[in-house]
Amino acid sequence: MNVAVGQHGLLANAFRRAIGRQKTENEMLDRVEYGVSMRDGVGATARIMQRNRLRLSNIVIEQPVIILVVRGTKLLKAAGVDITIKTGQAVALSEGGTFDVINRAEDDGAYLARWIAFDPALVAEHAERRPFPDAQPLLHIQRPPSGLLAALESAADAVADKETLPPDIARHRMQELLVWLETLGMRFTSQASNSFGRNVRKRLVSDPGRNWESATLCREFAVSEATFRRRLAAENLSFQQLLTDVRMSTALSLLQSTSLPILHIAQAVGYESQSRFAARFRARFGFPPSAIRGHHREPVAA
Repeated sequence: MNVAVGQHGLLANAFRRAIGRQKTENEMLDRVEYGVSMRDGVGATARIMQRNRLRLSNIVIEQPVIILVVRGTKLLKAAGVDITIKTGQAVALSEGGTFDVINRAEDDGAYLARWIAFDPALVAEHAERRPFPDAQPLLHIQRPPSGLLAALESAADAVADKETLPPDIARHRMQELLVWLETLGMRFTSQASNSFGRNVRKRLVSDPGRNWESATLCREFAVSEATFRRRLAAENLSFQQLLTDVRMSTALSLLQSTSLPILHIAQAVGYESQSRFAARFRARFGFPPSAIRGHHREPVAA
C-alpha cells in the first residue's frame, strides 16, 4: 500500500539507489516521472497508479499515513476490519497494522491515489503538545471536508518543496493536517509492538537494498546468532523472511509510485538479477511486477 519513505518509511534509500543507478548509466532522467517526494523530519508523499485489480496480502503499515483515493476503489481487510474507500474518500492508518488490500481500477484500467506518510517523530511531538482523549488505528473519511483536502494538498507541497519552503513551515503544514484528522476524531496510535522481530524489521526498512547479513544484525542487537534465530522463531519469523518481505514491499511501492524500470527497482532492493527478483515478487504477492503497471509505464531504454 504504498507507504512510505526513508527515515519516513520504506523507500528513501532504495529510491535514491535506483535514481543513482540511472545516473551512472547516463539515462535521460527527464523521461522518468518520479512520483515519490521525501523530506527528513517531515514525511513523504507520492501519487499511486495501479492497473488491474490485484489483491495485496499482509501489507504492513510502516508509518502513519493518510490515503486519498482519486480514482477507483480501495478495499482494506483485516481482523474486524472490512472497509471500502471509494473515489473521493480517504483513510488514515496508524503505524503497525497489517491488512489485505485490493486496489480496484476504474473501467479504463487505472486506480489512482495520493498518500502522505508522517515522520513518526513529528507525530509524537504533536501528540505531546496536544493531549487527545482517544487514539485509534484507522479512520475512514467518507466525506472529506474541503479544508482537509486543502490541508492535504498543502502538506504534500510542503514535503516536495525543499528548495523554497523552510523546514519549520513544512512541519507546521503536516501538523495542520494532523489537527484536521483530530477534528474528525482521529489520532494516530502505534499498533506496532516493541518485539524483537518488529525492531529487526525497522532496521531492515532503513535500507532495504543493503547487502544484509544476520551477523551484522547480531552485532547491532548485541546477541549471538543462535539467540537471534531463536528470538525470531519465537515470533514465527526468520531473518530471510523479514528481509524478503521488506524488499518486496519496497519494490511494490516503487512500482506503484514511479516509472522507474523494473530492473532498476530490482537493483535498488538488492537484486542484480531481474528474473530472480520477479520470481521473489511473484512468490510474495502472487503476480509478476509488470502486473502493477499493466505494461503501460515501463520506460523505453535510451
